[in-house]
Amino acid sequence: MLELKHITKVYNTEPRHLVEVISDLTLSVADGEFIALVGPSGCGKTTLLKMVAGLVPQTSGEIFLDKQAVSSPGKERGIIFQNFSLFPWLTVRDNIAFGLNLCKMDKQKKETAVNRYLRITGLEKFASFYPRNLSGGMQQRVAVARTLANNPRLLLMDEPFGSLDEQTRSLMQEFLIELWEKERKTVIFVTHDVREAIFLADTVYVTTPRPLAIKQKFAIPFARPRSHALKLTKEFFDWETRVAHAIATDFGE
Repeated sequence: MLELKHITKVYNTEPRHLVEVISDLTLSVADGEFIALVGPSGCGKTTLLKMVAGLVPQTSGEIFLDKQAVSSPGKERGIIFQNFSLFPWLTVRDNIAFGLNLCKMDKQKKETAVNRYLRITGLEKFASFYPRNLSGGMQQRVAVARTLANNPRLLLMDEPFGSLDEQTRSLMQEFLIELWEKERKTVIFVTHDVREAIFLADTVYVTTPRPLAIKQKFAIPFARPRSHALKLTKEFFDWETRVAHAIATDFGE
């Protein structure tokens, strides 16, 4: 289980000028749960993910993963950003293997892991390709495969489909749902897209504008597995309206 207890983040942007980005945030995420954080851009969601990843220290509060304090990066936490962050000089196979090379995994085990995620992500035929030869959606699949190859218990996703066109974005959402069904990783997915949050997550947390805090929690009732036909139902539209209203009240609507 991931536990965040009274997390606050304050930046000192210039002498005697403090900016509070996150305010007294407390949150628990169960093993295997898929949650989404949805709120306006620039409210501190990315900063929160970076703190959970151990990349940025909190000003106050505590973060625990399986009762172990988080204070630095670790292989049990994988993070995927909006930009694909692939190494352009490495092939798809070598990009996926990058983290495994760093931990000096046995060659046979490494090959088994890389081949598994090439297969799961549908990239087997593209193993020898370079990132420049792939579409945006395919590049993001490589980024997902590279992260999963390290076998993290917790997957942190920061608007990973935000730069994709609508059709590719929809395909990647369905791909992620199918992947989650197979892997059952704990996922924290950051987005400002209400429909995306409802479609993907078990639980949606609406956040406030900066400083970030949890404003409202929604337990999404739709059964899994899910398909895009769900988005065409009245029930989905009703949930979209409910969550969107919770966000809009911050702006006086």
